[in-house]
Amino acid sequence: MNDTQSATALSPVVFLSLGPGDPELLTLKAVRLLKEADAVMVPGTINAEGHLMSRAADIIEPWCEKRKQRLYGLPMERHRQAAMNVYDQIYQEVVQFCQLGMRVVVAVEGDVSIYASIHYVLDRLLTAGMPVEQVPGIPSFIAAASAASLSLVSQHERLLVVPGDVDADELSQLLAHGHVVVVMKLSACEEAVKAYIQRNKAVECHYFENVGTSKAFDTGDSDAILKRRFPYFSLLMLRARRPVS
Repeated sequence: MNDTQSATALSPVVFLSLGPGDPELLTLKAVRLLKEADAVMVPGTINAEGHLMSRAADIIEPWCEKRKQRLYGLPMERHRQAAMNVYDQIYQEVVQFCQLGMRVVVAVEGDVSIYASIHYVLDRLLTAGMPVEQVPGIPSFIAAASAASLSLVSQHERLLVVPGDVDADELSQLLAHGHVVVVMKLSACEEAVKAYIQRNKAVECHYFENVGTSKAFDTGDSDAILKRRFPYFSLLMLRARRPVS
């Protein structure tokens, strides 16, 4: 930011949560902000053929012109340095857009407050004194429970959301203490989760992938889950079976 331009004179950079994948699950505020934006930073991934694919672009397409979109490929590697390099580039580009007086939206799949690594960019902007706004969306596990007509938690149950670094022993402990457990980033712990299900067939489990999209799939059959290859956009809900009232 140059010395003659104060942060208060800039429009806030909006980190906009898009929800799980269904464009109709965008909030009214999200639609308005997409229409008003001058530039929208849109995440994507490189497929096996080398093409940049973006679920986020599909979600916002009805309300955001292509000319506004700035697609960036985000490496999906366990080693995070490549992704951090991309985030550094996004930060620099966002600052440049803001200095030109543009209204900037950073599109975030799911909810920006839940395991969203793009928060690195938001934190850098805050540190630099740039105004930001974080807009909530519908988390994928909330949309998943609704799609399957599930009661996610009831009465005195406690909900615990964990990332894909959980192991079978930890799951056993959490379920033994009465937690309802949602495992996000499921593909990162596929072996551990399947080992737990194999040993605990009586546990109630429900698996989801590609929630809110035309490729959506869910099942509560443990044998079907064990046979399934978990893609990146997948999650699992686990609980001890509720007593029949």
